[in-house]
Amino acid sequence: MFFHRLGVASCLAITVAACASDRITSGSALDESRQVANGVSPSAAALMSNYVAIGTSVSMGWRSDGITGAEQAESWPAVLAADVGVPFSVPSIQAPGCKPMIAAPLINFKRTDGTPSLVDSRVCAPNEPGVTLPTHNLAVENATAKEALNGTPETASQGRGPVTSRVLPSCMTQVSAMVASHPTFVSIEFGGNELLPAQVGILVPGLTYTPFAQYRTDLQAIVDAVKSTGAAAVIVSPRLDLRNFPTLRTSQEIASQRAAFAAYNVRVSADCDDSPNYIFVRGVVPRAILTGAGLAPYGLQYTLSCNDVPGTQDYVLTPTDIAFINDLDAQMSDEVERHAAENGWATFALGVLYDRSKDDVPFDLFSYLTSDEPYGHWISLDGVHASAAGQKKLAQAARVAIQKTYGAGRAIASR
Repeated sequence: MFFHRLGVASCLAITVAACASDRITSGSALDESRQVANGVSPSAAALMSNYVAIGTSVSMGWRSDGITGAEQAESWPAVLAADVGVPFSVPSIQAPGCKPMIAAPLINFKRTDGTPSLVDSRVCAPNEPGVTLPTHNLAVENATAKEALNGTPETASQGRGPVTSRVLPSCMTQVSAMVASHPTFVSIEFGGNELLPAQVGILVPGLTYTPFAQYRTDLQAIVDAVKSTGAAAVIVSPRLDLRNFPTLRTSQEIASQRAAFAAYNVRVSADCDDSPNYIFVRGVVPRAILTGAGLAPYGLQYTLSCNDVPGTQDYVLTPTDIAFINDLDAQMSDEVERHAAENGWATFALGVLYDRSKDDVPFDLFSYLTSDEPYGHWISLDGVHASAAGQKKLAQAARVAIQKTYGAGRAIASR
């Protein structure tokens, strides 16, 4: 049995009765006019009467390196459910959040609770009063497919324990909680955390990226679990081009800001002028600004180089690094799309957001440090996660995919 493979059978017997509440397992009357107005026909919306989301920070609603109930309510699964007109509850974490979010502008290096933004905050506020876990949104920040199968509040790895305990009941994983909720529809979104840690500039299997064989095995187990419920589904592909990712800028873009960096006692090296490398600005720029400020009293200047130092976390990615990550992403995406085709599930790609996120957002150091939208309209202050507008864009892509797959061949345009 699937639950035996997860090793949580003893906990499941307790938590199914306690936590699979009527709020999740029961639906409500569907508002047909609302579904039609938002681009999903009644035939598709009827499948979503008990919609459950599993996934990563993208589906959780994580924004600006933190989250509260307000952001959870604006996650793309919550927006999708609201547009369709089906009930959808979220874990609703109290302010100041888990963690408190980064505050604008970035030059202040602060979180919303006043603590330093470059320090990994351990603040994790409780759920709002009255929240009963699990809710419809089971997605957890930083989750991989493997973690979704195995991570409980007691065992979650990589420091996610406090966050996980705000989403999942004791002893339950995302996948076991999903199955226990008896969903009629599931959104599945994994893959980003198997790839994106490599942005720090070092490729280490099992540390900064997950080998494809491991992802394929884990994804198959998740697909099998969803199939065991009989639910319909939308499965999200991680397909994107890393060169378009919001936090990555070319060396030439860094070089173009040489004068602006000099105002912060930072010298941009001449090696940036012709380098083919990409720079992870979320890592490079704050370090450069703060180090330059620290050296100024001693008459010294910080030098920002675009050269890659192999084997180090230098926040520099070479064309070879980019090609490797893009190839891995393509393999993973092909696997996701294969499962969608084989099971008749809807699918869309994260690239609908990330491949266009830098359009009309040139890298300008002053704007980057002082703007309320340093990564543009679609991306939040951490440079990775969607803004409220970005979450709406993902919800729209999901809605289109669901209508195309489950809408009985009747495409209904949004008004």
